[in-house]
Amino acid sequence: MQTLEQYIQNKYNSANDWFVNEVNQPWHMNRVSKVLQNRDYLKGVHKILEREDSKWKGEVFNTTKLILQESKTILNFHDTYLLGKKVSLTGSDDIVATFNNVYRKGKYNKIDFDILRKVNRFGDIFEYVYLDGGVIKSKLINSEDSYPIFSEDTGEYIGFIEYYTMDSNKVSYYNVYYMDHVECYNNENSELQLINEYNNISGLPIHYKNFNDYDEHCGLSELEDIKPILDQLEDILSKMTDAVYTLSLNPIPVSVGQRIEGTIPSDACGYSISIDAGEFKFVNAQMDYSTIKLLLDTLHKKLETIAGIPSVALGNSNVANVSEVSLSMLYSLASVKAMINEQWLREGFETRWEIIRKLLALQGIVFSEDEFIDCEFNYSRPINNQETLSNIKTQFDMGAISLQTIIEKSYLTNDVTGEMDRIEKEKINNVQQDLNNTSDIK
Repeated sequence: MQTLEQYIQNKYNSANDWFVNEVNQPWHMNRVSKVLQNRDYLKGVHKILEREDSKWKGEVFNTTKLILQESKTILNFHDTYLLGKKVSLTGSDDIVATFNNVYRKGKYNKIDFDILRKVNRFGDIFEYVYLDGGVIKSKLINSEDSYPIFSEDTGEYIGFIEYYTMDSNKVSYYNVYYMDHVECYNNENSELQLINEYNNISGLPIHYKNFNDYDEHCGLSELEDIKPILDQLEDILSKMTDAVYTLSLNPIPVSVGQRIEGTIPSDACGYSISIDAGEFKFVNAQMDYSTIKLLLDTLHKKLETIAGIPSVALGNSNVANVSEVSLSMLYSLASVKAMINEQWLREGFETRWEIIRKLLALQGIVFSEDEFIDCEFNYSRPINNQETLSNIKTQFDMGAISLQTIIEKSYLTNDVTGEMDRIEKEKINNVQQDLNNTSDIK
């Protein structure tokens, strides 16, 4: 496989400023451009703002430009559905207890949520794990600042550049990640200079990306699938608003026959006009309600299907007193999307766990190969608690599951190891109390 040094030699002839040319490659610029477009879209820069105003006899009619931030509701739903409840670590008791402590000190539950949130919005994000005064922490690098490097022969991830420009002083910074060290540059005073260099014991930043059928090297924002429908909804609703104001609420008075002398006050109400011959009426447009409703309802249904959310998430229907099976069917599309997101999240988590093992080993905490770590995702789906607990109890009475499995599956507990420790302590205390009672009887 081609190494980063070979890549620099073959493509840039080992130039010292090779990374400056690398970040300006068309593939990187195109990817970052899409990220910035999606970031602007979330700020409210939508296609409807390009709608032109109307002009008539020198007067300007400001057309309605209605912005629907429904995309945020959809993305927030998927974020909280999968990681609204923190991930439960499972595996060997000792390693789970240690990793739970690492997660608590490094605030990894918040980091996990931020990873999912950024990937859903922009397609990918990078995580760099490091030691800070003995505490294992992670730094997240936004997609627009990230420039991964892939080998030209196998497409493997071999290097990484973090590049950004400060708005305050217009100085550009380049953090170049090699497998064993990191080089930091800036162009202050219009001259590229090395400002720092340090050992890299964590390897390259972890690349989190969702599945992209068009480019396997980067993810794809969820916005790409739902923006066309939302743009259409905004266009229709904006034009309907103008139609209501101009054609329905402001009818045009038409007089046929005898000319009417004088004027009617603009704020008049209840006035009557008498004419000898002809006709006087108000002309307004009759909107086809059924057709418009059918179009809007169809667009909303397609949005729910493509976005993978239940109609209740957008307030389009009501449910009550439904069974566990009905809830599962109602949230089936959301669960499918969550299970797909689990795949790339778990891949990144496994890389993170390997790095944490390495950093713990530097602190003298070593685990054997047989000790393993895994995780359990807890979906934020409405559940019939009574039915779930009844099914768990039935399996436990049959001897089909263990007490630890019940705790792992229960919505009431998140810290499996801590709960098992409490149960063991209670058992010991109960046995000790029984022995004391027996001694008192004798």
